[in-house]
Amino acid sequence: MNILMGKIMTDSDMIATGLGKFSKEKFNALLDIRGIALGEFCNSLANKGYTQVTTSSLVNIAGSCENPYASFTLNYYGREAHLSQSAQLQLEALVIRLKRGVFTVNNSFREENYDDPEAKGRRLSEFTLIEPERPYEGISPEKALDKIIKEEEEVIKQVTKKVLNKCPKQLKLLGGNINYLKKITKTRFVKIGYDDAIKLLNRTKTKYAFGDDFGVAEERQILNEFNNVPTFVTYFPTELKFFNMKRTADGKRVYSVDLLMPKLGETIGGAIREENGNRIKQQLRNSKIAEFLQKKGQDVLTPFKEYFRLFEQEKPLLRGGYGIGFERYVGFLLNSNDILDTITYRTLHPSQ
Repeated sequence: MNILMGKIMTDSDMIATGLGKFSKEKFNALLDIRGIALGEFCNSLANKGYTQVTTSSLVNIAGSCENPYASFTLNYYGREAHLSQSAQLQLEALVIRLKRGVFTVNNSFREENYDDPEAKGRRLSEFTLIEPERPYEGISPEKALDKIIKEEEEVIKQVTKKVLNKCPKQLKLLGGNINYLKKITKTRFVKIGYDDAIKLLNRTKTKYAFGDDFGVAEERQILNEFNNVPTFVTYFPTELKFFNMKRTADGKRVYSVDLLMPKLGETIGGAIREENGNRIKQQLRNSKIAEFLQKKGQDVLTPFKEYFRLFEQEKPLLRGGYGIGFERYVGFLLNSNDILDTITYRTLHPSQ
């Protein structure tokens, strides 16, 4: 027998899955929240001038190279293919060719253990990724990054307000903190640089140095310093980020931003892209994907032929975008540190 909100739950009120039994009432509430939130993300981006497009999930390694070592491979008529980790390069092609903003809502695939050692269930091998990309003509990369940061905050607040308006009962049922969410929609998000984040982390334990990446433990520590107000961390070291991000004058950092949100940490990652094709080629040759391809005895540039054709045929264009991890955002709404609380179907248990 289960009890939910003072009500005795019978077997007919429950869903039995490979991960246990779950309340139908809670599943209905989760569907409502996800549906309203996803719809409002699309509305918000459309209102900001983006056009929704569809992109391919079946790609070569160029479409699955944010972390090539976590790429799902499959046999494509005798040749190796991959499941997309990000639609970014496809979106960039549309932005460069057409000089307009576009976005997509796709499933992203990354071969990662769903049992994160720091927070069980933080990671999913398949998750929903919302990716806007647009041109930033006639302004500096610094100002373009500021525009991305401003836009991300506006979108998050708009979507959160809509969910609060449409789904207050559902949020309460699933553990969401209504008062906290309302406060966040009226609070300016924090912004700090990567170097300052390192200093902040070293207040308690002096072990972090420039070039170190942040895991969920570090991200939660940073958030805790700012009373769990969503926090932008900017200008990450070059070696930690995607090869085509635009680099600062010293070459040590990139024009990038991660938005950390309670409780699952990084929820949005954004950046300005390098507009010089030859420079991108050089950055690619020194990247993680180059190392991956060279170990397999493959040419580094071949999978990116279509991408580099853009820079041969079109004028240089400053552009940028970001990716929203939808399930992590839902975790923020539900005040949950378990990503499994955010997905709507759980029958296909990884070990069964």
